[in-house]
Amino acid sequence: MSALSPSAPHRCSVATGLSASPILWRGSSLQAGATHRDSVHAPTGTHPPWRVVVVARGAAGPNAPYHGPMTFQHTSPETSERPAAALADPLASTRFIAPRLPAGLMPRATLVERLTQARRKRCVVLQGPPGCGKTSALLALRRALMTHGFEVAWLSLAADDNDLGTFLQGLLASVAQVDAAVVRNAWLLASGGQRDAQAAEHLAIVLAQDLARREGELVLMLDDAHQLADGAALQTLQWLLDYAPPSFHLVLASREAPRHPLGTAIARLRQLHAVADFLPEDLRFTATESAQFLRERVAGITHEEAMRLHERTDGWIAGLQLLSVHFQDQDDSAREMPLKDAGGFAAYFERNVLANMSAGELDLLTRASACPRFCADLCYVLLEARESAARIEQRLGALDRARFFIHHEQEPGQESWWRLHPLLREVLNGRLQALPGHEQRQLHRRAWRWFAGRGSMAEAVRHAVLADEGEAAAHMVESCARRLLSRGEFTQMSSLLARLPAGLVEQRIGLRFARAHVRLNWRELDALVADFAVLADEPLDVLQRAELDLLRCAAALHRDDVDLAARLLAGLDELPPGADALLESTRANLSAWVHLARGEFALAREVLGGRDARQGSAVASLTGLCLLGLSHTLEGRMVDAEHLYRQVLEAADGHGAGGVQVSNLAAALLGDVLYELDELEAACALLDARMDLIEHTGMPEAILRGAMSLASAHWLCGRRLEALAQLDRLEDYATRHGLGRLQAHALCLRVRLQQQRGQMLAVSDALCRLDELVGRQAQAQDSVSQEIRRLAEQAQIAVHLNRGEFEAAAQGLRRLLDRVRAAGRMRPAASLLAQLALVERALGHGEAAGPMLVEALRLAHRLGLLRIVLDTSRRVPGALHELVESRTLDPVLDHYARRLLAVAARQRALPSADAAAPARTAPAEPLKEREREILGLLAQALPNKKIARILGLSPETVKWHLKNIYAKLGVTARDAAVARARDLEL
Repeated sequence: MSALSPSAPHRCSVATGLSASPILWRGSSLQAGATHRDSVHAPTGTHPPWRVVVVARGAAGPNAPYHGPMTFQHTSPETSERPAAALADPLASTRFIAPRLPAGLMPRATLVERLTQARRKRCVVLQGPPGCGKTSALLALRRALMTHGFEVAWLSLAADDNDLGTFLQGLLASVAQVDAAVVRNAWLLASGGQRDAQAAEHLAIVLAQDLARREGELVLMLDDAHQLADGAALQTLQWLLDYAPPSFHLVLASREAPRHPLGTAIARLRQLHAVADFLPEDLRFTATESAQFLRERVAGITHEEAMRLHERTDGWIAGLQLLSVHFQDQDDSAREMPLKDAGGFAAYFERNVLANMSAGELDLLTRASACPRFCADLCYVLLEARESAARIEQRLGALDRARFFIHHEQEPGQESWWRLHPLLREVLNGRLQALPGHEQRQLHRRAWRWFAGRGSMAEAVRHAVLADEGEAAAHMVESCARRLLSRGEFTQMSSLLARLPAGLVEQRIGLRFARAHVRLNWRELDALVADFAVLADEPLDVLQRAELDLLRCAAALHRDDVDLAARLLAGLDELPPGADALLESTRANLSAWVHLARGEFALAREVLGGRDARQGSAVASLTGLCLLGLSHTLEGRMVDAEHLYRQVLEAADGHGAGGVQVSNLAAALLGDVLYELDELEAACALLDARMDLIEHTGMPEAILRGAMSLASAHWLCGRRLEALAQLDRLEDYATRHGLGRLQAHALCLRVRLQQQRGQMLAVSDALCRLDELVGRQAQAQDSVSQEIRRLAEQAQIAVHLNRGEFEAAAQGLRRLLDRVRAAGRMRPAASLLAQLALVERALGHGEAAGPMLVEALRLAHRLGLLRIVLDTSRRVPGALHELVESRTLDPVLDHYARRLLAVAARQRALPSADAAAPARTAPAEPLKEREREILGLLAQALPNKKIARILGLSPETVKWHLKNIYAKLGVTARDAAVARARDLEL
């Protein structure tokens, strides 16, 4: 029975990889654009990997139409588990590797010198018609730049790059060839699914920030930039030019002027003398260069003959190259044909070159033109085995050595690949399109089977569609979906789905599951819910039902709906027979997540220590360590948690995009620990640069802890506006994603902080919004609603204390203390116990207050807590001082109390933002008009989002301007910037 037959669809359609978050991630490749090179996999249950066997040679293989599933065979574990770098698609990877300089390329010292002199320019543009030597000039410049210590990234653009996801993947992969670490954060954003302008700008800013942190000059070279017509891709490059540091340079070669908005950005830079332009007249050969070029290629040519050819071509390099190859064979009419542009090239080539080629050579090149790049083995298949691969390689090598518009590309240790000059490919494609339809389809059928056997899925699917074999294309995508999703290659998965003919995805359960995984990873939860509703009505088998429930469970947890997730998991205590390690480890991580949310910490640790949790990939295991650490954090055992989070941060490097995501998860949770241990600046340093990426993890608890810790740390360091901005950001995120619990936490903290400032109107506003949240949950009894009501009670207790209503506060504190103790959350219990002791003291119940405070100290000391005790109230240090002076504490608790007092004293010694502001001196660089506008709004304590709305900008652009404002004013935060602006009367 076929692994893909209707009776056994789960082998490729069910277990497609629950990879939507660190909880579910199985692993991925940071090497953007890399696809697995071994054969198409469709693993099943606990069976070994499979591969498609494609008959590439022989009478039956190449021409046979697709009639259903291919044959599957076992592959070795070594092959199936090779790292992503070893599985790279050779065809795709050539886009990111500069072609080698053709042998015998004539040096152009003057042009290269001019190009090299422009190396400090922000942008260099080589613009000219096809065949004028743009690519060769880029390659010569690349070599020169590398001798000057510049790093050079290369990307050959194609029509596919007008898909924003494909373009971003290529852009980051090219830079990764130079410095993989610098694109790690941007790569995570690129794989996140959002494809709008704001997401692209966000990515450009993150990449620019990481580029600013690296040393040395970096040049991004874009060949064939005229292929880019998509506005989003062009705008991404514009933002990169706007935001990247001075050490970043863009060099592009194009047949035409770059389109808007990139063209507009370049025009703006041109006015600032930051652009070097090289136009057709700069690129074409001079008379002297033409003569030298022809003397090297045509034996015995006279100077007069060389000058006539120069005049015929006007120094156009492709024309000279073509004439030099066939100089002796031209008839009288050919000697008079002008060769100054692509049209003349095509006419001349058809009449004087193709007509004189052997039938074998012409057939070889015509068929090869169906592919952007090709090798001898591929040509063997395209030629229907009429010639041996060795003979074909000899032919291609001879054409390359004869400089016949064919270029050799080869990485060390890899097989040889060739590509046709764009002009020649256009001519040959015209001949290919003139073939009968059935011959074209047969050619593409042979091509897709060859590419499928090599694991080049994008090309295989493209050719299968061109062969009118949509079912085969869909089958291939379905077969490789599991491998792609389990490695986190969501962009490629989405691209493959988009290549399929309309309607095919809806016809196949496996493809719909694959699309659901992509949407889960990209947080398209509304669309995902619609998918679930349709899939639930399908005749799914038991494994498919189980996977659907796991997907629904993951989506519920991303929405913070723990109760729904728990109900879904209740029926999955035992997965159906045939479930593989991926499903087992996924279920374990989801179960642990649910147990943690419900306060069942011991059960979570039991699940994470079980066999199922150890079945997954390295990234899944690291995610399990984060969850294990969170179980300790929630119980208040911060030191135990810190050890695990640091272990994850150290181990996550080298595991691709999945490793980056789990690293940010660990960072969010570690930031919470650092704050609790009073490592305030360390917490800010860890979290400030990562909050965008932490939000991208999609785990509500991690986002909450990261944001709350960062806001609290900024507040205690005197950066009040920064703290409130973080709360604004958390509220905005919670509102956008419908996460009421996170919004309630932000509002509760806002009440406490604004009370300290005496901003009672702000306190009243926060309380009103909390009441609205509670009102919306009035009839609900789920765990999230109960926590929202608890937070509202906590905020109300703060109001009672502020008004001196101690009896009401005491009653509320006792109720809350009982609840958190019952839930096993000892960290907040220590705080509530200390707060209740202070209230009892205010009520005159000294005999109860003293032992209660000692109990709070003993609990906090056992757990290793610092900040949560001191954050309880400003009266805590006074009460501790009295307790120490009473000399009633045992030596251990006495030492702990003195340590808390030292932390409080250190806190009082911290300067405010105003006091820390530098002396009154004018900014080293004047503020631009836009920066002054933003600074004025900042002084009104407006959050980034509101500033963005007022000025018609994106929040990311506002953040970028703020960074520049801080640098110009010599400050590091909002409060200091506002204070400095007032001091300077800006």
